[in-house]
Amino acid sequence: MDDRGVSGFNRWLDGLLTARPFLARRVSSTALVLENVLKVPVFRCQRCGECILSRTAFVCSQRCPKRLRNGACGGTRPGGYCEVYPERRCIWHAIYHRSMVLRRVPLLLRIAPPHRWDVERTSAWLNVFRGRIEAPHWRVAPYVDDRDREVAGRAEKERDP
Repeated sequence: MDDRGVSGFNRWLDGLLTARPFLARRVSSTALVLENVLKVPVFRCQRCGECILSRTAFVCSQRCPKRLRNGACGGTRPGGYCEVYPERRCIWHAIYHRSMVLRRVPLLLRIAPPHRWDVERTSAWLNVFRGRIEAPHWRVAPYVDDRDREVAGRAEKERDP
């Protein structure tokens, strides 16, 4: 993440925890326990350390066998079933349909950065506070550009037959 999205608090907290590894381990393990209590049962979180639940309509995209962060692989079978595990529904099929219901389709058009393996199995919340990853997207602009308007229009037609 670039320095534009990092506040003074983020830099202070990261500096504090970097300088004190024992404190960093304590804070990280506490945050991880809290995340596991909430995010694992509610969202079936896969503990990637850089959560994009707010972009993917609160469905963990890391449940995809290919761990794709930017949409379906293109091998989705008819009826929305997974290419790798034909008996399962494609997780991106679920993300798209929930995005339509929650009116968050424009967020699917934003490309998520590649997965950072160095933050795997760490607390995503702590990584946000330390400025290591991008903060969640709570508000969605109704339409960002013509492509968003086109996708949202198609979603409306699909939702209201």
